[in-house]
Amino acid sequence: MRRQWRWYVPGLLTAALALSGCGSNNGLTLGRVQGKVTYKGEPLKYGTVSFVPDTTKGTNGPIAMGNIKDDGTYILSTSDAGDGAVVGHHKISVVGLDPTPVPRAEEEKPAPTPEESPLEFMKARAKGLHKARASSKTAEAKAAAGDTFTDRGGRVFRYVIPMKLGVAEESGLEVDVARGSNNVNIDITEDGAARITK
Repeated sequence: MRRQWRWYVPGLLTAALALSGCGSNNGLTLGRVQGKVTYKGEPLKYGTVSFVPDTTKGTNGPIAMGNIKDDGTYILSTSDAGDGAVVGHHKISVVGLDPTPVPRAEEEKPAPTPEESPLEFMKARAKGLHKARASSKTAEAKAAAGDTFTDRGGRVFRYVIPMKLGVAEESGLEVDVARGSNNVNIDITEDGAARITK
């Protein structure tokens, strides 16, 4: 028994030392970033915030992202939860969605054959003609309903803020991230204009 422990203890010490070298030390200089996103003065309840390093201003590294909670707050993560964003200049994107997925249309049962039920067959055929006439209005209806986003699980959500804010190059939002803690609040007005407040 004693001989076995002699082999286990050095092995455990080696493993512990190896693991202590792992962790968030990834060579990146990060600043912790948190904030709140509001839309028309109210917290945005669902979506994401992304900080994209601006290479034209010498900031290189991975994108930092954070989920928007129902109180409008977010915390950015790059490689570990809550570790922040690369220090330097960033362009920001904000995707704001309605937290309730769009309900899926119920699957329609197949139309009966004329032999099975002539009356139901004629009703289904009339419904099909009505759909064909309405198809030209479908694009207009979709535009009125707003643009949608489909997540990995196939759920569909409606955008509640302008889609352009979800593109860092088009949002007009930029900020410098410093070492330590950074508080970056984003205020979006009714007309879709966005500004950063600290």
